[in-house]
Amino acid sequence: MASTKSRSPLTAVRALMDDYADRSVFRGFTAKPVRNAVAAFRMLWHRNRIFDLIVDTRKKTIHIPIVLPAVPSSSPLYRNFKAYVASHHAANLPDHRRIERSKARVRCANLCGNVSLTIDVRDADYTYALQRLILLVHEIFLIFLTDGPYWNYMVEHLGASAEIG
Repeated sequence: MASTKSRSPLTAVRALMDDYADRSVFRGFTAKPVRNAVAAFRMLWHRNRIFDLIVDTRKKTIHIPIVLPAVPSSSPLYRNFKAYVASHHAANLPDHRRIERSKARVRCANLCGNVSLTIDVRDADYTYALQRLILLVHEIFLIFLTDGPYWNYMVEHLGASAEIG
């Protein structure tokens, strides 16, 4: 694979998304045509849900509009989610899990109950930012939701089995 520094940001992002798809990180994957410095991808991922991912090189962001659906903004789930996301900038996290603030900054939002994640790319390393965002979403589904008191939420809104074990 060629150095990401010699490729355009969108070419590097597309190559990384293709790599994730080739390794079956996503079960279904499509890339939409690039328009106005924006690349959009759609993938079948956690809990067989469709996720959209939008890379905007003018805004220097990578955005997933709906990571978690049906989360009231005043709920403990959203409050804990925000804290979990923010904790990924902590210096005590291992390098492979930490999001370095000098390279990228992750933030979440809640619009009408749909929780989104956006990572602001601070040093033009879109590959780094995308890798960290994908890892964060992966951890949200495999650690945050399963280790917390969110089983009912997962059953009601994410298609988890009502039977434990």
